[in-house]
Amino acid sequence: MVTAVSDETHLELLLSRLARLKLLSQAVDRGDRGQLVALLDEVEKIKRELVRGREQVGSEMARATTRTTAITAYARGAGAPVRRH
Repeated sequence: MVTAVSDETHLELLLSRLARLKLLSQAVDRGDRGQLVALLDEVEKIKRELVRGREQVGSEMARATTRTTAITAYARGAGAPVRRH
């Protein structure tokens, strides 16, 4: 599992890559197809990494929800009065 610190660092790296790409895009010769394709490729790579990160967060949220539900059910069951016939 990835720690929160490394997740933050990874996000910061992605944001700095985006900032670098923004600067590069301003300096690109609009007629240079090779440079434009390279920029688009980098943007797609970053997009895929962000989507992957979003999916990981969604998965972690689902697990946390399941755990919370289980703990709540256990706590209710543990606190329920014992029925005697």
